[in-house]
Amino acid sequence: MSPKLSHFLVDPRDASSSLSTGLLVLRVLTGGLMALHGAGKMLTPFTWMGEGAPVPGFLQFLGAAAEFFGGLAWMVGLATPLATLGIAVTMLVGILIAHIPLGDPFIRLSVMGATTGPGEPFGVLPTWLVRAGGRSAGGSGSSELATLYIAVSAMLLAAGPGRFSLDAFVSRRFAARATA
Repeated sequence: MSPKLSHFLVDPRDASSSLSTGLLVLRVLTGGLMALHGAGKMLTPFTWMGEGAPVPGFLQFLGAAAEFFGGLAWMVGLATPLATLGIAVTMLVGILIAHIPLGDPFIRLSVMGATTGPGEPFGVLPTWLVRAGGRSAGGSGSSELATLYIAVSAMLLAAGPGRFSLDAFVSRRFAARATA
């Protein structure tokens, strides 16, 4: 395997124990949540968006697989760069083809008890940023969770998975084999 391809599949960077502990907690929690986010979609991976979806079945499958398998990969820290790119792209596409066209705000506050309709303005803040109550027809209500997963993706791409990951284990094995 070429060095460039192996770095895309296995992140060889090492990190301190304290940073690695934080990355482990981040990966396990967000990876588990992401895997659950994609688990329901994997039950019908080519049609989870329903009839008349703007996305072909094959791309629906890639999105569902990126969420489910990418989440599992984050949890154990395996193929972290590949999993991270898949998750980040899937979340960005979700924002662009679902949240924005439905008029979802960035944040939807649950302070008014109303679960239908577009929601109400919250103070002087613009409605594209925050709305109180309501829910968009067919939408999840806001893009904040997808944006948070993109932020976690940026963090994992910048810092790597840490030393408590299968990527680190595989990298150490490759390094030991190369020096032997």
